[in-house]
Amino acid sequence: IWFAAFASLAVQITGLVGSAGILPLVDYLDAARREMGGHAYWILPTVFWLDASDPALVAGTVVGCALALLVIVDRTTRAALAGLYVLYLSYVYAGQDFMSFQWDSLLLETGFLAIFLTGGSRIVVWLYRWLAFRYLVLAGAVKLLSGDATWRGLTALDYHFWTQPLPTPLAWYAAQLPSWLLVGGTAATLAFELVVVFLIFLPRRLRSLAAFCVLAFQLLILLTGNYNFFNLLSMSIC
Repeated sequence: IWFAAFASLAVQITGLVGSAGILPLVDYLDAARREMGGHAYWILPTVFWLDASDPALVAGTVVGCALALLVIVDRTTRAALAGLYVLYLSYVYAGQDFMSFQWDSLLLETGFLAIFLTGGSRIVVWLYRWLAFRYLVLAGAVKLLSGDATWRGLTALDYHFWTQPLPTPLAWYAAQLPSWLLVGGTAATLAFELVVVFLIFLPRRLRSLAAFCVLAFQLLILLTGNYNFFNLLSMSIC
């Protein structure tokens, strides 16, 4: 997942925040330094204060991919995980509007806990359960609290498959499903996120049931929409 995150950044970062990008990082950091002085380094913690050039932005993604490979082959894993966290945090602040999505925050929190998971602590396992609960229950709550009538009326899936950013070829077929099935899918989504999620804190069998439901739910999203590492990350927490 770390590898996917940095590999996708590698082909986008200069176009987004490079010297000729949409939101040039050099200009952003210069403005922050003028407005906040020395406090800017604390408010915007990023290694790119040292060098915000295009080669440095690309080099950071290469380093990220290399560190991710160390985790995959289980070599100096804890140090590599710490490096990945620091580096991605740097890109989140450097990326401005382009790195302010919930999957970026989720990856940072999941990655931070992973540093300590290597020690086998049960406390970290419980923190992962708490993370999964917060992530899912807030995802459900925001749907109902947004005021969007399609969620309250259970018609959200009537529109979702053709209004999402990057639908897969299977999304076309999903959009053709009978209305009653789409209504059921919308209701199931809210049930997973607002009801089943509470099973996370119960004994092992019920906890496993919650994990299975979330895994199946995320797999269906993955098949019908391309959200890069977001669904894999949600599944890995289970």
